[in-house]
Amino acid sequence: MSQKALRLTGLGRRGLLAGATGIASGLAMPAIAQNKPIRMGWIAAVSGMFASNAQAQDWGFHQTVADLNEKGGLLGRKIEVVMRDSAADPSKAVSFAKELVYNENIDVLCGPINSGEALPTLGIVSGAKKLHLIGGSVEELIDPVKYPLGFRNLNANGQWIKVAVKFMVEDLKKTKVAIINDNTGYGVLSRDKVTQFLAARNLKPVYTATVDPNKPDVTDELLKAKDAGADVITEWSNATGFVARLVNARGEQNWDVPIVGHPTILQEQVAKLLTKRSYWDNAYGLGYRHEVVDAQGKLPDNVQAFMDKHKDTIGPYMAAGLPAFLQGNAAVTIYAEGLTKAGDPDPMKVKAALESIPVIKAPYGPFIYTPKDHNGFQDEGIVLVNANALLPNGGYPPVKIG
Repeated sequence: MSQKALRLTGLGRRGLLAGATGIASGLAMPAIAQNKPIRMGWIAAVSGMFASNAQAQDWGFHQTVADLNEKGGLLGRKIEVVMRDSAADPSKAVSFAKELVYNENIDVLCGPINSGEALPTLGIVSGAKKLHLIGGSVEELIDPVKYPLGFRNLNANGQWIKVAVKFMVEDLKKTKVAIINDNTGYGVLSRDKVTQFLAARNLKPVYTATVDPNKPDVTDELLKAKDAGADVITEWSNATGFVARLVNARGEQNWDVPIVGHPTILQEQVAKLLTKRSYWDNAYGLGYRHEVVDAQGKLPDNVQAFMDKHKDTIGPYMAAGLPAFLQGNAAVTIYAEGLTKAGDPDPMKVKAALESIPVIKAPYGPFIYTPKDHNGFQDEGIVLVNANALLPNGGYPPVKIG
């Protein structure tokens, strides 16, 4: 081959010698191949209307990867994150899912972390036969028969709603429920699920409103709920601005009806948008046992350990609440446990490993997967907390009724 030909093909004397050395040694090149990194795809809407929550999840995800790499990675291989920002746009989520599973050849896809974005990606990831850690909560995202490589890394929405309805009816003794949700796929599915759980208790909502989360004023919806005789409002949206406008509207009408709903209502980002901090009173959000403090005011040990390790960078993400960055942590932790037990990144082997681990004790909470159940999160991990009872360490005292 001429020198010109060698230059055009990208080969030269060093390239030829390296190739010859690899062939002669027999072991050198396979050893390099075995040390290639574990590639984790990650889709999160770190811009757009869900950004405050997603940015905290993104931080938790990357910090957990950094912690693992600090210890040598997984299976002796470094972890690489291939991240894409979907900007809360389902079409972008679909495009990025295709790119990551086919062009980037990732080992696992984590996300999208919003149900409305995650739903249209399921067939893509399943068709590519990639393991999928799904960060959305609606029930339709998990189907071990249709999507055998899909595992949820938070609780299911029905778990939240079951706990919320029980809290409204049994603890608060309220029966005239108004449902106010945003018009995303998630919001609509949540409205229907609340209605279903109320029907199981022979109750019907006295008012429902499905609202564009960008609507600048929701006073009209609030007044219609009041006129309908509602004695409690349940809200379902992951958009902090929308939730804050609803809480403000209630406060400005001097209507002290309880608001019970999505964990977003607990975020400091919501409080910052309130006209008065006191408007946060009598507002309850779905929280987790990992953020409820003990009698000494201390958080669970594994949660506190993660926070202590990252105390220098955690500050900006505390406003989204502990569950946000711990959900990002959970996606990595769950995959790491499955991969470690499997000993091989082959998706089917990791799937089998996840289904056989007795319990994965993530700081977010305990996960138990089986061949027939890829939801994992346990009901007892969910509790209601009072929004305006947030402690300096990010935890909450147990709710006291009456």
